[in-house]
Amino acid sequence: MRFIKRFSVIESKPLASLLLKIATLTVVYHLAARLGLKMAYVQINTSPVWPPTGIALAALLVFGNKLWPGVSLGVLLGSLLTGAPFNLSLGMALGNTLEALAGAYLLKKFFDFHNEIDRIQDVVGLALVSLFATTISATIGITSLSLTGLAGSGNLGAIWLTWWIGDMLGALVVAPALLVWSKPTSFRLTNPVRIEGGTLLTLLALVTWYVFSNRPSASIYHQALIYLIFPFIIWAALRLGQRGAATAVILVSGIAIWGTVQGAGPFSLQSKNDSLVLLQTFSAVVSLTALILAAATTERRRATEALRHRADELATLNESSRTFLDNSDIPNIYNVICQLAVARLGLDATWIETDGQGGSSAHLVAAHGLPVEAIPTLKSTWDHNYPMEDFQQSRVKTIDELPQSTPRSTLTHQSYASIPLVFSGKPIGALKLLSKDKLFFTQDRQLLIHSYANLAAVVIQNSWLFEEVRKSNRQLHALSQRLIQAQEKERLHLSRELHDESGQLLAALMVQLGLLERDANQEALVRKRISELKDTTNELQENLHQLAVDLRPASLDHLGLVTALEQYLNEFSKQYNIQVEFEAVGMQEERLPSDVETALFRIVQESLTNVILHAQATHVDVVLSQRSEHVAATIEDNGVGFIPTVPIYEEHLGLFGMRERVEMLGGRFTIESSPGKGTTVNAEVPSNA
Repeated sequence: MRFIKRFSVIESKPLASLLLKIATLTVVYHLAARLGLKMAYVQINTSPVWPPTGIALAALLVFGNKLWPGVSLGVLLGSLLTGAPFNLSLGMALGNTLEALAGAYLLKKFFDFHNEIDRIQDVVGLALVSLFATTISATIGITSLSLTGLAGSGNLGAIWLTWWIGDMLGALVVAPALLVWSKPTSFRLTNPVRIEGGTLLTLLALVTWYVFSNRPSASIYHQALIYLIFPFIIWAALRLGQRGAATAVILVSGIAIWGTVQGAGPFSLQSKNDSLVLLQTFSAVVSLTALILAAATTERRRATEALRHRADELATLNESSRTFLDNSDIPNIYNVICQLAVARLGLDATWIETDGQGGSSAHLVAAHGLPVEAIPTLKSTWDHNYPMEDFQQSRVKTIDELPQSTPRSTLTHQSYASIPLVFSGKPIGALKLLSKDKLFFTQDRQLLIHSYANLAAVVIQNSWLFEEVRKSNRQLHALSQRLIQAQEKERLHLSRELHDESGQLLAALMVQLGLLERDANQEALVRKRISELKDTTNELQENLHQLAVDLRPASLDHLGLVTALEQYLNEFSKQYNIQVEFEAVGMQEERLPSDVETALFRIVQESLTNVILHAQATHVDVVLSQRSEHVAATIEDNGVGFIPTVPIYEEHLGLFGMRERVEMLGGRFTIESSPGKGTTVNAEVPSNA
């Protein structure tokens, strides 16, 4: 029951407000109608001055068509109180109500009418609709007069024209003034503007009073005085906008009507009705001139402002681009993006989240204008019901769109935006923006922010690429040094082997040949020397064979990868006294491509070299396996291990070389290790690479 009462109170408030507006419109319309009927000369219910038309049209445009009963009641009240028959009052109420409803509907439907009348389109629409809509009231009104017998058939044309002109001038003179003063304007009313406006209206009032207060003269000069008004009307339109123009038109029309009714001014004729009809035509020209000039000025000012705004946006993006180019360090790039967003875009706070470089979770990389520890709370508040790592959707929110359970008192910002950072169609992160202004993220600002975000995304992606290039250059430089060192080391090894082993054996061989030559006549000694020569030759041959095997085992070329590894691992185990177990799983009888066999052999060779140099291992397992279209080599030791999260490839060029070999074949290279748990090296490449 309490809920029903409460709901009834809530529902009654809009209804009471609507009824109050209808009642107010009824009273205002009635008073304006009584004023207009005081100038009804051709027929008691027909006036060439009819401000209620402008009041009704303005009311429906500002408050909506639901106020139409106020128009009907105002007409009925005004007609009945002036002694009009009920049938006539009802017909006039129908005509004036349909006139206002049709005018408001047509303006909104076909001209997208702005109540500020700040476009030429609005002025043209008001003029065209007024020409059409007022014919409804005039036609229904004159029909009602004819049916009730209050107008003679010979006078219907003059009555219809008077009725139509009176209604049309109400729409063109009264309605614009009410409309432009009912809406807030961006025009700044500073003290100089107030002084200028006051001076203008004072001079305009004096000139108009002078023109329309003098008795008509046969002289042409008195007729020419009406043109003195136009410079002031143009001044008001160009300098004071639509409010100044509409106010000036109302002022001129009021003074001109008063003077003409008094029989003064250049439009005073024998018939006051004809004089007012002629005056209203003049007022229409003045009104349309003022409104069109003011609208054109407003559009020009708006276009100039938009052009300046676009120039500022381009300047902002240009400055941002130059600033970005001056920074190559990735953290600095993130900070500069946030700082420029606050400084140049007018924001209060911003931060950047990225997915790293190919990851899936949001990662905060920079913030400006707020403490970092406040960001998780802000994210949970503004990104309610959205995944934290969703970088693909652009979102704009105001504080009014947050859940009702959100405590507003704790929020210092009124609006929020999340703009994706996209490069080549792929989101790489998001730019999060906060403002204390609830209406900050307008369409124009969103366009600028999206352009800024696109520029930032390019800069971030380029900085990642530059960092990769720098890293690759460092690795290539280090690798080239290592290759040179390895080349020199191998040359030194070859030199020593040839000098210390093969060279000594060749020297001994020369000595033995000399002895053989000396003892050529002694058969027993010859046999002994020949035997020694054979032994020396065999030893020299073994040394050269071992040297060739160390450079590249011939079995790798002739017998294949499995046999070459078996031989190499057996010799390695004997030489370093380390237990090595080798297993080949699923290896087919057909040979692998030469570059695949060479790469896997060298990876095993380099891995075992690392075992000797770093692992302090006593046992090594080597598994060579082939499945589907891939072949893999796995080397696992029981050594001391290390932390693989450290960027090891730059410090350990042997690992870098192994990874490069695998990646050149389109394979995958991984290392698994932990302190005290040994190390596992796995290289997998396509078997048909």
